[in-house]
Amino acid sequence: MHIVNIEEIQGMLLRVPELIDRLESRDPDFTVLVKEWLADAEQVLINNRLAVAADVAVLRGVLISAERGVLPEGMVLTGRKTARKIGSAAAADALRRASELITDAIRGDAAQIAEGEKLTRQLVALAERKGIIPDDPDARGHNETLNTIWRAMSEDPELGPATTHLAGLVGAYDALVLLDRMLPVP
Repeated sequence: MHIVNIEEIQGMLLRVPELIDRLESRDPDFTVLVKEWLADAEQVLINNRLAVAADVAVLRGVLISAERGVLPEGMVLTGRKTARKIGSAAAADALRRASELITDAIRGDAAQIAEGEKLTRQLVALAERKGIIPDDPDARGHNETLNTIWRAMSEDPELGPATTHLAGLVGAYDALVLLDRMLPVP
């Protein structure tokens, strides 16, 4: 999975704290907001061809049933069982379970990207010391300079093996993305 896809999914997960704040403030729209988040999450996962989208869809289905007054299996409520109480509890549970499922689904790819970032940071530091990175990286055009730096790093006897490892770890396209992000800003 590419960096841009991982970041899109992580961005979606970063919306969860705001939803929990809504639960805490007893927002009457909490259940609706969670259902919308689940639908958005499904679509992002489908677009990224992740089968976990089906599990998220099931959680949305459980939430829809809860909105209709059906207490989800295994859920125990104390006090009076109002539709809102059932809906909020089911929404909070669905949100927790969905975020865990999604996090687990991208964990391996996210770890590879994180490892790629560390390796790229080291490569850029070494390339700077060797004079491979120009003082003004964008002087000849950004893409051209980026490809020139990558080529020089790949051909360097000391940096070449690590550059090949980086390309194998995250893919050639994402390796260039990481290189671009790690280049010093003039």
